[in-house]
Amino acid sequence: MAEYVKSMKKIIAQIVFIVLLTSTPSFAGIYEFEVTASRSDLEARYSADLPLDQGILSTGLGAIYRNDDYKIADMKLTLGTELWAPGLRLHLGLKGVLGEVERDKKKGNLTAVGILISGKYLIPQTISPLPLGVSAGVSFAPGPLCFSDAESYIDVRTSLDFRIVKNGEILFGYRYIRARLKDNQGKWNISNATLFVGYRLSY
Repeated sequence: MAEYVKSMKKIIAQIVFIVLLTSTPSFAGIYEFEVTASRSDLEARYSADLPLDQGILSTGLGAIYRNDDYKIADMKLTLGTELWAPGLRLHLGLKGVLGEVERDKKKGNLTAVGILISGKYLIPQTISPLPLGVSAGVSFAPGPLCFSDAESYIDVRTSLDFRIVKNGEILFGYRYIRARLKDNQGKWNISNATLFVGYRLSY
């Protein structure tokens, strides 16, 4: 078990290094900064899409805060490709999360590496006269990929992206987070679903 944990920590460290390295503007690509908010949540995100010979390498860093319920940071590393429909892109990779969660005076540390599937579709103007896109993603970490107090973790996020200027979009979306933890008082979980609004800047 100790060797397994040691190996996973090494993998996480390598992911963090790659994400930090490729997220710097010294690499030619598309960079995005995003801020979203709801009644109780505040989220910030920075990502980079870097073209490869075949496909797209996508990296990113993010953080979300909800009152005293949770504070979660994440990092992603995926490979993407354009699919059969113009404007449709699918990404597959890993998403690491690290944070603190609290519920009913119970506190726990959340550490996990989840499988991430995400996609984005730019709706053709023949369907929508407005410059409109749809984004969605789901990340799931089962027990073997969870550490600290975590036993499982899942997050789902989807949004409608309205491009109002050449490099800016207004977002209207939905986010769901669920984490299962275990401490000396037994197993417990947190879950939250919320609607949000935000802005994404591309450069």
